[in-house]
Amino acid sequence: MCGIAGFCLNKGHKVRPSEVASQMLLDIEHRGTDATGMAYISTRTGQKVVTKRAVPATVFIQSGESRCKNVNTMILHTRYATQGSPKNSHNNHPITRGSITLTHNGHCQNDKELFKQLKVSRIAQVDSEAIVALIAYGKGTITERLEKIEGNAALAWVESKDPYTLHLARVRTSPLWVGQSREGSLFYGSTKQTVENASIIAECELDWVYEMKEGEYFRIVNGSIVEMLKFTPKPIVVVFKQYDQGGWVSDYLSPTKKDKRTGWQSWDDYDYESYLRQGKW
Repeated sequence: MCGIAGFCLNKGHKVRPSEVASQMLLDIEHRGTDATGMAYISTRTGQKVVTKRAVPATVFIQSGESRCKNVNTMILHTRYATQGSPKNSHNNHPITRGSITLTHNGHCQNDKELFKQLKVSRIAQVDSEAIVALIAYGKGTITERLEKIEGNAALAWVESKDPYTLHLARVRTSPLWVGQSREGSLFYGSTKQTVENASIIAECELDWVYEMKEGEYFRIVNGSIVEMLKFTPKPIVVVFKQYDQGGWVSDYLSPTKKDKRTGWQSWDDYDYESYLRQGKW
């Protein structure tokens, strides 16, 4: 479990981005304390700015690293590490490959296969890097690329030299909330409260708040959703090991079937990433 959050502002909406970013990071800190990061494209220079450290959000903010200016669109992340040490900055989010800088909450099961298909080498160990590479280098439409992801994912990304556009996608399970303000700005986060608190700091009222459905992609420009597409996520198949009759054996659990031993009905009934971290899966 990680946390993602951020915003895409209407040009006419005067907001103190550092204050909004700090509040949003604090709201998602409970979802991961191994690393904290933020990224945006400067509206003045068009250059990408990425700041990340292997510290909790509270420390990140107190050190002044959430300060920013010339910002219209920002993506934020708090990491709960499961694959790839936080000591290696390349494993922490936001992650950049090519023109894409992305944050991910979830787990990509087919990261090795994606790198083979794309014929690009990996820089880090984190599974999320495969998703960034897929968005940056993959062929086909954006929905066709998203359909290649196996696992659970909520995604947010920006593209180089485009400071006014935000991309959001929910593949499976990982929550993703969006809220539109009356001033025309959009806020998003892993929790509804994150979105609502951001509007308070931004001194605006929300017209609506919406939890994105699995298989939805939004393209947001200057705070407005200009494109909404549907896609079909791949089914999740969980592979775990069980000690049985003197040896370790592999077993499989479909998210749509009930397992007689555990009683698990769906992916939401257990915390997959915590099991990964504890070495149980």
